[in-house]
Amino acid sequence: MRSDTNTTAEIFEGRDPASLEQQLTKFARSTQSGVWNHLDKQQIIKDIRDRLHNPYQIQQGEQPFCGPAAVVFELIRKQPSRYIDICQSLYEHGSFQGHTKKFVAAGRLCRGYGNLRMAQADWMILATLRDCANKIVPVHPKAPKLIRELGGITKPWEISGWVRELLGYPQIKSHPTPISGEFRALQEANNTIESGGVAFGLINSQGLLGNNSFLASRFHRIYPNHWVTILGNISIEPPTKITKNNHSRVEFDIYSWGRKIHVSTDTATIKDFFWGVTVGN
Repeated sequence: MRSDTNTTAEIFEGRDPASLEQQLTKFARSTQSGVWNHLDKQQIIKDIRDRLHNPYQIQQGEQPFCGPAAVVFELIRKQPSRYIDICQSLYEHGSFQGHTKKFVAAGRLCRGYGNLRMAQADWMILATLRDCANKIVPVHPKAPKLIRELGGITKPWEISGWVRELLGYPQIKSHPTPISGEFRALQEANNTIESGGVAFGLINSQGLLGNNSFLASRFHRIYPNHWVTILGNISIEPPTKITKNNHSRVEFDIYSWGRKIHVSTDTATIKDFFWGVTVGN
């Protein structure tokens, strides 16, 4: 169904490590005090440096922040300098400026403490993005699991908004596939990635990435629950008399849960567990 792949060769592509290190050093030497009472600046600097070295370090941990994690992963890969700026502004001022609007961390987040269930730098930016998008359910490290799960649900229009505000892509499209169109959506993702854009997939993680029993797979096909970054290498095998429509192979690479995953499955599985694509260019 899937395999983890080595990512080292692509990590430093298009980067200027010296200038990024200078920018990070400037942040470390800043005398501006932070507004996050229970976050440690030196740990945040270390977290940021680790992610600049390897963007796959960012992950949602045990929090339901897959949507913002998928977008921030691309922010680190494509605009690492802006990633540092956002983290510094968030730490020092509790806010950062998007391309058209300002994101402000709630005082409850800045004062909150508890088991973050993830790295401090990741919590600072992912929790802020998720909380700013929520209208009813607040984000807090001490929230019960049910409240955390409800507050972590990411909708396609929220992904579109983060792609616009963090990455600055003006052309954003969503291709929902609740009934059909999965392969057209994957082709659109492939075209967008090849032209320098970004693509995010909405899936059922247990169905597409897990090993399910027959009954479990029937249950998982009825709802999406996870966002992934589509990285490319998309291959859709044409059906033959032997494979027919449901057994042709589909392959592509994704980022999820702090690693690169190569998905290799059949078209029937894609039809059951792949729910759509949001692209930005």
